Amino acid sequence: MNIGISTGCFFPRRPDESLEAVGMIGAGFTEIFFNTDSELEESYLYKLKSIADKYGIKVVSVHPFTSAIETFMFWAKVDYKLADSIRYYEKYFRACQILGADYVVIHGCHDWADYMSMEKYTEIFNLLSRKAREYGVYVCQENVVKFKCGYKENLEVFKKLADEDVKFVFDIKQAVRAKQNIYQLIDIMGDRISHIHISDFNREENSLLPGTGSFDYRQLFEYVSEKYNVNDILIEVYKENIIGEDSMVDSLELLKNII
Repeated sequence: MNIGISTGCFFPRRPDESLEAVGMIGAGFTEIFFNTDSELEESYLYKLKSIADKYGIKVVSVHPFTSAIETFMFWAKVDYKLADSIRYYEKYFRACQILGADYVVIHGCHDWADYMSMEKYTEIFNLLSRKAREYGVYVCQENVVKFKCGYKENLEVFKKLADEDVKFVFDIKQAVRAKQNIYQLIDIMGDRISHIHISDFNREENSLLPGTGSFDYRQLFEYVSEKYNVNDILIEVYKENIIGEDSMVDSLELLKNII
């Protein structure tokens, strides 16, 4: 099992600066969060690739900066924007090719969009997935609070209707925020989980560094490795929950010792 750190932990620093931080901490695996369109230019992507190579970092996945507006890009009330939106996401698929990543993480459609049935939602998601496969890349549905697939009932429907090539990303803090049972969501995603975003939590906070809350990671790791053969686990917390980069080193070592 591989333990890594998402560059999203260091937002609002640029991805190249964040990737340097991941390397300096000693993490060998990462997910790259993009912050703006210019970071998808090939010259910048090759810069990221050189940093990753310098530290021996495997880029597992990329996270679009457009996640917050995917509802309006792919699942709007009008569908004439769909072709342009899929074409735009080809930039992320190309980024994966350059960086050696296998996955693009998708938040999807906000749950307030009651005009969008899960059947139609999944039909459109499948179109995006099929385009990604042309690049040798997979799209991954993440469970995100206030988005359709952040909740058990919708996720079950999605899993039944989605193409076999569609993967999943499980995120602990998002499950806690959505008041969902962690292991129920994992079981729905099953052996199609590509990687897991982990954080810690207690009664007051839900984006803590691993080891600073009350979550049982040993139980989680044993569960997903034995039942679903999940290999990649990435620490993903918000910057305000990191008190000095030494605390990130401590969390990384804690998790490595558990596995």
